[in-house]
Amino acid sequence: MTTPAAPAAPTDDRLVYRLPASHRRDWRLFTDWCTAFDTAPLPASPVTIARFLDFEPGRTRGTLRRRVSAINAAHRIAGHTPPGTRTAVRGLLSARDRHTETARQVIARLPVSGWPAGLFGRRDALVLTLVCGLGIPLGRVGQLRCGDITVDVAGSVLHIGGGHDITAQLEADNPYGAYAVFSRWATVRDLTLRRPSPMAWAPALHTAPTRAEVPEVSWHEHYDPDAALLPTFDRWGNPTAPIGHTTTGLSARAATAILHTHLRAPGRPITARTAWTSGVLERRARPLEPDPTPVAVPELGDTYDDGVDARRRAAAELDDLDEVFDALDHQMTALLARTEQLLDDTD
Repeated sequence: MTTPAAPAAPTDDRLVYRLPASHRRDWRLFTDWCTAFDTAPLPASPVTIARFLDFEPGRTRGTLRRRVSAINAAHRIAGHTPPGTRTAVRGLLSARDRHTETARQVIARLPVSGWPAGLFGRRDALVLTLVCGLGIPLGRVGQLRCGDITVDVAGSVLHIGGGHDITAQLEADNPYGAYAVFSRWATVRDLTLRRPSPMAWAPALHTAPTRAEVPEVSWHEHYDPDAALLPTFDRWGNPTAPIGHTTTGLSARAATAILHTHLRAPGRPITARTAWTSGVLERRARPLEPDPTPVAVPELGDTYDDGVDARRRAAAELDDLDEVFDALDHQMTALLARTEQLLDDTD
């Protein structure tokens, strides 16, 4: 017995004539726009809808809502999920909110004492707060300096400069708020700058409280305002930068690894040990066959200089991509937020 095939999606001409007459012109306008910008009209993503609606900002809300209704109707006829709904748009906007809530839970579990657990626990808590809580891009969190974060006791706010101009409430009664997390790390960071030796840091972290407490709100004077706020350490807590080099901060790759480690799905194993073991046993049991055709290995001297030159050219050409991606991320978030407000009464 053969299983009946699923009905095929209607072609563009058939789809147009299955739409109500009031939607056909708007759907054709959307498909023409997608063709001009080399974007698939069916199925379309909420980002595509947001860009399409923002293309002519002078249109009235009624006109934009009518276009969204036409796009949603076409997707329903074709058997796809309508992309122009509050639910679809909020699904993209809520990803950062989910990360923020997960980050709060992780910060509450991170250690604040012990060596080197307290060192990495306090540093990772600040990375999670800056990226997930305050929205600082991953590629720029390592560029922050100690003096970029200041405490306004009178205004009860924490101010982050360094080109970000972000303010956060102090939350004096929250042991895991932005100020508490920053204060615990600032104490350790100043200690690492005064005495660049792990032998001086470990006793201070061993005598620290075993659980997070609410620090007293006060103005913090940094030992070296120009030093990197988040330096790099090896797995044993030793600084990786040479002595005296205090401006080297976390790389974007290191900050990404910290976030992925703490924000991975609950219950998800770090490594698939069973699959890895099976693969090793299978490779060992399989007989090795000699390769009949030897591979010609080029001389290192002929390719080394070319590789170095290529890397230098790539670094020069891609140097400003982080700022471009950061600006696009902020623009897309604002665009989706405006689209959500537009769709507030259309669901």
